[in-house]
Amino acid sequence: MTAGRFQAIIDENPRARTACQRVERVTRGEIPDRIPFIDHYWAEFAKRYRRERGLPADRPLEDHFDHDLQILDPVMGPWPSEARVIRAEPDGYVISQDEYGLLLRSHETRQVVPNQLDYRIKERRDLDRFPFEDPADPARSAAVEAELARVCHRFCPVFKLGGPFSRTWRLRGLSRFLEDIAEDEGFAKEMTARMTDHLMAVGTAVVQRLDWPRYQMHIADDFACTASPLFSPRAYERIFLPNLRRMVDRFHALGFRISYESEGNVFPMLELLDQSGVDGLAHMEPRAGMTLARIRERFGGRFFVMGNVCNTMVLPSNDRRRIAAEVLRVLGSARDGHYIGLSAHSVGTDVTSDSYDYFHGLMARFGRYPLDLGELEREAR
Repeated sequence: MTAGRFQAIIDENPRARTACQRVERVTRGEIPDRIPFIDHYWAEFAKRYRRERGLPADRPLEDHFDHDLQILDPVMGPWPSEARVIRAEPDGYVISQDEYGLLLRSHETRQVVPNQLDYRIKERRDLDRFPFEDPADPARSAAVEAELARVCHRFCPVFKLGGPFSRTWRLRGLSRFLEDIAEDEGFAKEMTARMTDHLMAVGTAVVQRLDWPRYQMHIADDFACTASPLFSPRAYERIFLPNLRRMVDRFHALGFRISYESEGNVFPMLELLDQSGVDGLAHMEPRAGMTLARIRERFGGRFFVMGNVCNTMVLPSNDRRRIAAEVLRVLGSARDGHYIGLSAHSVGTDVTSDSYDYFHGLMARFGRYPLDLGELEREAR
């Protein structure tokens, strides 16, 4: 493969080149021509929206809503060769084992949280009894490589990895790993360090093999609920911060700007995330108190922010005045840039097509710099 192949595709396509310029400016603290936009949709929402709007069944909503970014991730788990469907049940549920060794019960067609039935690492010695598979195996990036050329014709390709917490707990199951953090910190540290080493090795191999265009790298690492983080700042500082910092240093050295994702109330950890060196915060959830204004008040322009539009209470309300007020709240804190448009969660079936069209239309109309929000203020009133 010719070096720089995917960057060459971007350079040859004006729409992709513009998208990458927007993202690059935001991630480096500069002001683009307009706010870059991305969103994530439940399959049920996308299917209903296409039906209601008369779109072809294969029409990607990313194209329809003129997204600027698309996020792609390799196979990250330690045991991808063992991932399989074990059995299908008559009620539509499926029992499967994933690439992290988790035994899961999920629904074949509905968006539900899978039940965790069993996990691979039951005691410390299992870390040596079940060695991780090759992080540099080309099969880990085969699907990504097939998609990357398509993405680079239109979008800015964002490289994604899981984070130290969100991928390590999969070795033990969430509840058991939280008990480890409280009761056996040494074991939690050892698992987290091994998983972080593995993630870094996977990511480095993929980036170098594909010569991934160096714009944005995204770390997904949910560690909080609506009320608070799942553990104390001291535990995060001792167990996860050193590993996150290692990831950030590695991918900064490879030329990426880095966004970090956690839903829920992560405010008690923001000082630690500042120390980690991440450049941006993603999926900041206003329902959990993570408003853009609050982040800006504490950190100024230190972080660029992705998201912050409430789609758990505001977008599902079908109230145009509330939706306009929500967009006004977010854009009012994004006058100096440092912002990528995104709702705070994936868009589900509780959001109507009309409400989403109205929200997206507001972002498109009022998201051009310099931001002029006078008419939006009138709509919100």
